[in-house]
Amino acid sequence: MTDIKSQTSALWSECSRIITQRFGLQAPPVPKSVKVIDGHDISRIGGHYSSTKDELQLHPEVVSEVIPLRGVIFRECFFHSMPPELCFEASRDMAFEFARQMLKKEERTSWIIEWQKIPTERVRVNLLYTSYKMMEWIIALGGQSELDSLVHEFASMARYGISLDFNEYVDYLTLRAQNIVVELGNADLKIIDVLLKNETASYRQVAKTTGLSESWVCTRINRLKRKYILRSVTTTPFSRIGIRTFHVMLAGPSRSEPSRILEGCPFVYDVRSVLNGPWQTIARLAIPDCTGNIQSLDQMSSMLNNNGIAVDIAETYSVGISNSFYHYNTEKRRWEIPWIAMRGWGHKITEESLHHVVERIDLPAKTTDAYLDSIDMEILALVNNRITSSRALRKRLAIGQAKLSSRIKKLRSEDLIRRVWNVQNLGLVERVAIRANDRDTASILDTWARELPHAFLRYEENRKLLMMTDLPAGGSTQLMDTLRSLKWAVIVSPLSSGIWGQWQFPFSLWDVESQCWQSPKDEIATWLGRVGEECENLAVEAPHSSRAISRVRQQY
Repeated sequence: MTDIKSQTSALWSECSRIITQRFGLQAPPVPKSVKVIDGHDISRIGGHYSSTKDELQLHPEVVSEVIPLRGVIFRECFFHSMPPELCFEASRDMAFEFARQMLKKEERTSWIIEWQKIPTERVRVNLLYTSYKMMEWIIALGGQSELDSLVHEFASMARYGISLDFNEYVDYLTLRAQNIVVELGNADLKIIDVLLKNETASYRQVAKTTGLSESWVCTRINRLKRKYILRSVTTTPFSRIGIRTFHVMLAGPSRSEPSRILEGCPFVYDVRSVLNGPWQTIARLAIPDCTGNIQSLDQMSSMLNNNGIAVDIAETYSVGISNSFYHYNTEKRRWEIPWIAMRGWGHKITEESLHHVVERIDLPAKTTDAYLDSIDMEILALVNNRITSSRALRKRLAIGQAKLSSRIKKLRSEDLIRRVWNVQNLGLVERVAIRANDRDTASILDTWARELPHAFLRYEENRKLLMMTDLPAGGSTQLMDTLRSLKWAVIVSPLSSGIWGQWQFPFSLWDVESQCWQSPKDEIATWLGRVGEECENLAVEAPHSSRAISRVRQQY
């Protein structure tokens, strides 16, 4: 025990110096006493420092060297150096990662094994939080120095009097990870380009298309996966099962927050604030197709219009996705979009009517005719929640392997379960929505957008277009300037980061006997009642029509 006390004193002093020099934080003094206690706190493996007793309390696993003493001391010293305005999970995650970086190579494995025992928490229906995976994601993308950046950001927040609760912390870190830019080489871009164009391509097919060896393709894909750039995601195409997608754009009185209108709506998938332009909010709704559900959208629209709140609803009839890496400079490892040249390209398209000869990339999806029972729908719901392993599915559904395999095979054959590649952290950190309300302009924009890094085109049945495009830093301003000079009849809306809704896969609304969706009448009634209240609140905030609403109405 005397040896542990002396080790604690030496390691704590070493840790204090590192924390001060590296992060500029004030570490607590060396504990006056060290005590071995029974029990095991899963959130602070190995023990913890009690500031009230000025005592380091260790678990027996540390004494027996199953858990490294150095890791516990460095974590606890760092944990108590973090600003108190942070939630417990934030300080703990930063402290765990700091300790991992300070451990010797042979100690890190056992440290990570223990760290991974901290239970997963579901923050929202579509967002899971796991302490180790969250930090692994951040560090894999940005390197060990990302810890320094995060600590500086959190310390700055505390200095400005900003506190973070658990949900805010998870949202912040998720957004933070998505905005880390990873530099890519020429081989990486070739591989990603092939996979995005052919999501089912084998390593051999990718090698043949790119001119790279199959072993090199395998190595690079595995690296891209480890760096969290490339992910294989299993998903369910909504349109195939009769879930209709709508985008709702809102503009209320000046300085109001019209997104409140959508709070409590059972169909909200995600919401974004509009940073510039006539609209204030844009939201995506996923609505099971039945009369009651669709009518609720019409009722909302009528209530808003009657109260002077501008609303535009665009239903997705067909979709197309365009990706282009032509303007990525592999030597400088960054995007270099030549906006002056893009302006000239836009003029050439209109002058020579090139949009009439470019092949369409959007295709309307057809709803499946396959019979779907409650187990089928529950499988699709689990897949939508990223639960895809056979073992996990069998456990949740309480069915055998043969029955599950048969079900999965049927759903895949009907294109109700689809594996797609998800690519992120390519430096496309700004998103812009572009609305074109006539066929000709939509077609011109479609053709022009093929040269942008990433564009997601959503057409209505009448060929009106709502396009989302992702751009590098500063790209939204350049895009707006370019479109303004081209004088196309479009509305351009730079968007904030997305705020995910509480949308859940609505398998409980599926009527097996009639093979159609039902309506959550009580939820809809509650939500529409709230819409009425919010309309009154917005009217009180600004009794006269705002300039923003006037601008919207002039453009429609």
